Amino acid sequence: MMETVMSAPLQLRHVLLVRTDHLGDMLLTLPAAEALKRAAPACRVTVLASAANAEAARHHPAVDDVAVDPLEAKGSGLRGVGALARQIRRLECDAAIVAHPTPRLALAVWRAGIALRIGTAYRAYSFLFNRRVHEHRRRPPWRHESEYNVSLLARLGIAPAAAPPPRWRVLPEEAAAVDALIEQRGLGASPLIALHPGNAGSALNWSAAQYAELGRRLAAAGVQLLITGGKTDIALTRAVAAGIGARALDLGGQVSLPALAALLSRCALYIGSSTGPTHLAAALGVPVVALYSPLRSNAPRRWRPIGEHVRVLQPAVDLVCPQCLGARCPYYHCMERHLTVDAAEHAARQMLGWEAGGQGLG
Repeated sequence: MMETVMSAPLQLRHVLLVRTDHLGDMLLTLPAAEALKRAAPACRVTVLASAANAEAARHHPAVDDVAVDPLEAKGSGLRGVGALARQIRRLECDAAIVAHPTPRLALAVWRAGIALRIGTAYRAYSFLFNRRVHEHRRRPPWRHESEYNVSLLARLGIAPAAAPPPRWRVLPEEAAAVDALIEQRGLGASPLIALHPGNAGSALNWSAAQYAELGRRLAAAGVQLLITGGKTDIALTRAVAAGIGARALDLGGQVSLPALAALLSRCALYIGSSTGPTHLAAALGVPVVALYSPLRSNAPRRWRPIGEHVRVLQPAVDLVCPQCLGARCPYYHCMERHLTVDAAEHAARQMLGWEAGGQGLG
């Protein structure tokens, strides 16, 4: 299949941006939507999302519309590809940018008859794209995920000098609801710190006991800890809150993603591992302490949260691991044994402006 000749960006009428995996991935893909809008303000941008990450698209100011893939792309094979193609065809898009391709997504945009189909060049099904991007994301020199995603626009003749930062727009009604919650729970008297101990198993992580220990130390300074997490994290957030004591409020499984964003926007600090809410907090401009494992799939060079006040901590080991070797590794479990509560407390205190060398909150 021959590649087509590029057209000027202002000739684009409607572009579909496809990302159907996780929240953090979507947050790091949406800078491409903003860069596209800056280059072609009249172009309509629709995002094809998953149920897990659609809210990120709905809360981004550069996105005009959101369509939801009823099946998660990962592991779905070719199930429902005909229905998905019909759903995409009804959108009447000129171009589709498939940021995280799978055979099902590539086939769907092809069967939908979209004229310009952008995707990576090195997969067995890349012939389904007619504007292919010759860039390996798993080989050096590595770039940040947001930069990779924005670089896909080059096949539309758009080459921004830099990737815009991720953004999340808190809606007025969401902000009002969270303000009411803060007042109802009597949380406004102390600075709020969000502690997010879960990550759905997407990365190596601290133990509940370590999160609780950090929470106790910060609570002793008079702050209020909000222990956040999804419905699968309820047992974990309950254990962490119980380990901290009276100055911790367990919100595990109790707030929607938009409500979580509004709540995080009221926090003086967020602490969590490599997971979607960590990227969300950074996108909201909240100071972040992020706990990252030495796995290559969590490498900060590619996956660090982007924000003005972000501190990424990793275990003090001399490895970058393609995959976790488990008990065979001399540093196992590296997160629990080689990333100390002392180091995280010091970083948190600096971010809060409590210790010399910190950025403070202003």
